[in-house]
Amino acid sequence: MKKSDSHSAESIRKMYPNTSTHLLWIGLLLCLTSCKPDPAKTQSSPKPTTLCWKDLRYGELPPMGAYDAIDSLVKRWNLCYERIETGCEVTDSIENLKKQYESANTIYFKSLEKKLGRNWKQQFDQELQTLDSMNWMKIKHEIDSLNTP
Repeated sequence: MKKSDSHSAESIRKMYPNTSTHLLWIGLLLCLTSCKPDPAKTQSSPKPTTLCWKDLRYGELPPMGAYDAIDSLVKRWNLCYERIETGCEVTDSIENLKKQYESANTIYFKSLEKKLGRNWKQQFDQELQTLDSMNWMKIKHEIDSLNTP
């Protein structure tokens, strides 16, 4: 076992202290196998023809349902939104993609200010925070229910 693997297991154990060791290892294995390949190696340079919010995500994939809040909000707000999962390792090519996406996002967000108002992002983030907290409570409850005998 690598040192980083034991650190991950310890992190999970701290988050879910009542979880059996068997379930922790299953969760850790799922996390380790859920890493996606580097998108910079599979995509050409992003040159969007239409403005769209590119949400670059690092690391292991979150539990099922973790993105439900943002997915429902971008649909309700009628935003163009694309989530890009980059995998576990942050490389120079991913850092370059991040800079390119941030630049394109700035342009898109400025266009949304004209359409939705100057403080649209603050309102969106507040709604997202509320929905996320409810969503994560639901996810935690589901995990806890799996761990009760």
